Amino acid sequence: MDREALYRDISALLKNGWLRSRLLMFRGDEERDRIAGWLCREEQAGTRAREDDIRSIIDSCSQCAGIEEKKFGIGTGTNRIMVILNAPQLVNMLERKVLKKESVDMLKKMLQAAGISFQDCYVTNLVKCDIKDPLVKPSQVVKNCERIIDREVEFIRPRIVIVFGDIIPLQRIVKGSGDIFWYNIEHPITLIRNPDLKRPAWSTLKLVMAKVKELSLA
Repeated sequence: MDREALYRDISALLKNGWLRSRLLMFRGDEERDRIAGWLCREEQAGTRAREDDIRSIIDSCSQCAGIEEKKFGIGTGTNRIMVILNAPQLVNMLERKVLKKESVDMLKKMLQAAGISFQDCYVTNLVKCDIKDPLVKPSQVVKNCERIIDREVEFIRPRIVIVFGDIIPLQRIVKGSGDIFWYNIEHPITLIRNPDLKRPAWSTLKLVMAKVKELSLA
């Protein structure tokens, strides 16, 4: 077997978890560096391909009228943790924009406090577009975005999904998600406006931390 084929086989075994708890042997520093370089290169190529595919699906979607801005997911998802943001409906668009930076900072701090790297998560919005038409029903927008969330889950293959905001619109996906562990926390904007809700949010984050440790994801 040639070296390239060997490295491809090792990469496949590592990706499906078979070698994670086993000792990987190599012949000297050169082969170690070559294996590490190959795995890193393959992982980066796979991540870019997933990002391009998901972005293309969102970009080409025309289900809703009056689109003001499209929202794309960020982060690599390499830690197998997916974050879905579902902004509270009782907050108007202007207030969301005013609180956006503060809410993003809070999200990052919450994940950091739980020992989770923000960059290694895949962070996405349940609703993929800002709609300027006030006559468009939020429930219809969510319904149109459901299929994209399906594809994101399919591409990222998370073991843990944390939904910040109302999880009810995702019940169909939750029930059909197999071995994914789902957690629900109030949206950061809600926590900013209602500090008393931070305690139960932290309690849920501790459950996430325990599951991350159990699954050896961090």
